[in-house]
Amino acid sequence: MSKDLFVRVPISIIGQSIAQYNYPMLLYVARDKGFSGSIRPGTGSLKIEWLGPLAKHLKKRLSSVLSTCLISSKIDVFIRGSENLPLMDSLIAILSTLLREVDPKSFSIHRLSRRLATSSARVRAVLEGMRSEGLVAYREGEGLAELRRDFPWKMGLGIKVPFRFRVLGAEGLEEAFNVVLHALGRVVITVARSIIDEDFELFRKALVTYSRLCVALSELPFSILKVHEMLSSTKGVACKVDEDFRGFVLFSEDRNALDECLRIVDSMGFQAILLEG
Repeated sequence: MSKDLFVRVPISIIGQSIAQYNYPMLLYVARDKGFSGSIRPGTGSLKIEWLGPLAKHLKKRLSSVLSTCLISSKIDVFIRGSENLPLMDSLIAILSTLLREVDPKSFSIHRLSRRLATSSARVRAVLEGMRSEGLVAYREGEGLAELRRDFPWKMGLGIKVPFRFRVLGAEGLEEAFNVVLHALGRVVITVARSIIDEDFELFRKALVTYSRLCVALSELPFSILKVHEMLSSTKGVACKVDEDFRGFVLFSEDRNALDECLRIVDSMGFQAILLEG
């Protein structure tokens, strides 16, 4: 087997944590954001050439899933990345592509979601997003809906790994839990509308509401909420609690304002990553 490939990586904007409850999530899929690679006969090695801050974690997670498969198939895989991209979206996109190429019979969305400790709905959203372009909405059972061809603002990440974000179940409080989940789903719709209309102030306010509700439903310490409130008050910046790792997704109409906010999170011990500049 010898093959060159390009893996497009959708960027999950909002809704990752509630997709498993049949609520919508938004993704942005750029034509040229992803990883190039090659598959060749060999000894079963995996090489990653990527200068992003999360390269070490990407290689560790890919190796843990692929090593046995590569050795048994006697092939070498080389992955090269030149863009800053979110780790979870990258893992889902790359692993799904390689498993389908190397050993199609072993590919399973449920198996992949277990390996990555994320929901099957989350995995399906990224896989469907890889076939689209622009800002898209995904809902389990309904598939994708294309909303616009671009994303109007700049994006960045400030994260700490390997700490994970999880929405906690609420035994005995199911009714209240469902009310909050419904509120989160409505906020996702508001966010979609604000992006389509390029209403940054509505977008910013919706992210504040969404993040406060997410922190209330998660195991994240309230110190994260305090940092979020500080970042959200930065002029010209919208901030959302990241739903894949402990940290924040940052948005701005102005590159200088985004860079300043990334410098702040970097000084606080987070890994600062510019996604869309």
